[in-house]
Order: sequence, then structure tokens, then C-alpha cells
Amino acid sequence: ILEHLSWHWIFMVNVPIGIIGIFLVTRYVTSTTPVGGQQFDIAGAVTLSVALLALLLGMTNGQTEGFTSPLTLGLFAVAIISTVAFVAIELRHPQPMIEPSLFRNRLFTVNLVTGLIIFIGIGSSVLIPFYLENVLGYGAQQVGLLLAVMPVALGITAPISGTLSDRFGARPITVAGLAVTAVGYLTLATLKTDTTAVGFMLRYLPVGIGLGLFQSPNNSAIMGSVPSDRLGIASSLLATTRSLGQTVGIAVLGALWAVLVFRVAGESVPGGATAASVEAQVAGFQITNLIVAILTFGALILAVWTWTRERRDHKLGVTPVSPSVMATERIPFE
Repeated sequence: ILEHLSWHWIFMVNVPIGIIGIFLVTRYVTSTTPVGGQQFDIAGAVTLSVALLALLLGMTNGQTEGFTSPLTLGLFAVAIISTVAFVAIELRHPQPMIEPSLFRNRLFTVNLVTGLIIFIGIGSSVLIPFYLENVLGYGAQQVGLLLAVMPVALGITAPISGTLSDRFGARPITVAGLAVTAVGYLTLATLKTDTTAVGFMLRYLPVGIGLGLFQSPNNSAIMGSVPSDRLGIASSLLATTRSLGQTVGIAVLGALWAVLVFRVAGESVPGGATAASVEAQVAGFQITNLIVAILTFGALILAVWTWTRERRDHKLGVTPVSPSVMATERIPFE
């Protein structure tokens, strides 16, 4: 589309997909009647909305005005204050929008955190087109085909990982996915100015395979660790971590890459980081992917530690607290 039409046409791709989605939902999704007598957490919804909006605006403004500009810092301050207010409200509300006791479930919390880290790392993918176009000199159509390696690998691997997690459990498959993803980012950190198209695909392929192994069992574990009346909350938190993680990743990792490029170049380059020498751009790209690999290894360590704790509890006969009990029995917070 970019090669033969204008970028505006990219957004038209979702129109037929949306129409098909509306048809499928209308025809196949069962309509359910919610239980009455519930009180909507208006104060929690408002404070959470303000916190997320201020954080996302701060991340966006930081890319253009700098992360130390007064407006950016002010938005981050509003986000922090609103988050503190949201937590205080949720701990005291009789029917909070997000039940705090859900986070006592180790499986739910750890998988949500590792998912957030993974989505932050995915934000680095916004840098790959710059590498393929500015450094290797490929056109828009070639770049699109090369970038397709990751989603194609993810699409092939995800159903397989779902089947494997049903057989062996979610934890070993998510651990394997995190390990493969971390290795993938490490291999991306070895990209050079003369890397071939095949060399790039072989380095990018493990990222898609790892994400495919990780996401299906991770999402399934999160949704399966909460009772049926909290599925909406669980799915909304999944969506929030996805959008928030990618936004933070794009803003922070993009800014980090630009700073690294300027540092390697030895000066602030007129026209921005994309106008710097290819050597400086590649060096910044390598270090950025190395940092993402370290973040992913951190998520891997957290997942392995939790898996070890779960296996130890199983051997000792320790029964974890049931998610349904946690959701129905209000935990007192003083």
C-alpha cells in the first residue's frame, strides 16, 4: 500500500475487517444478562482514565518536546497523583472497578507483569523500518515483506503453543516463549550495515516464534485464573497492558535510540537521528535491542522464579488461594 498508494489507505484495511467482525459478533457471540444490583465505580473510572490519559500524553509529548520539558513532567505528575488516588479508591470501594484481591493470585499478577514487559519490548519494532530503509536501502514494499516475518511466525506458532499449554501447562510454554524472544532480541543486536535480507529474517524470526509461544498460554492463564464474573476486568487489563506497554515502548525506546545515535555520532545531527550516519544508526539500534533483550531476560527470570515457587508449593501440598474465593471474599485493607 505504501509503495503504490498513499499512507492514508493503510487505515482502510481495517474497514472490511471491522464489518466482518460486527457480523461475527452479532451472529455467534451469545448475549448474556449481567447480574443486577451492582454499583459502578465512577470515582475509580475517572481517576484511572485521567492517569492513563496523562501518562500516554506525557509519553507522546516527550518524544517531541523532550522528557524533561515542563509540560511532560507536569503530565507525569498528574499520572502519578491520579494513580495513587485510584489505588486508594479501589481499596475502599465496596465494588471496585479493579478488585485489588485479584493481584494476590500469583499466576494472574506475574503473567500480567511479564506481558507488560513483552509489549514494552515490542515497541522497539518501530525502529526496524528505519534500519531497513535508511541503512540497508530497501523500498517500502520490500520493508513490508521483511517485517511480515515476525507476524507470520507468530501466527503459525500461537495455535501450536496453545495446544502445548493445554497438555503441559501454561508456565513451561510461557517460559520457553520468553527465552526464545530474548534470544531473538539478542540476535537483532548483531545486525550490521551490510546484513543481507536473509540474515535479517533469520534474526527476526525467533522474535515472532517466541511471541507466538508466549502470548497464547499467557493470555489463557490470565483469563483462566479469575472467576467468570471477573472476565471483563481480566480482558480489559490485558488490553490495557498491551496498549500501554507498546506506547511506553515506542516512546522510551525510540527516544533512547535517538540519544544513542547522537552520542555515537558525537553531535546533534540536523534533521534528527534518521539523518545521522548509517554507522551511528546501527550502533544505536544494536544497543537498544540489547536493552530490550535484558528486559525480556528479566521477565524470564521472574517467570522461572514463579514456576519454581509453584512447583515447590505443589510438592509441599500447599493449595493456592482460589481466584473465586479472592473475588467474592472482600479482603480488608486498613
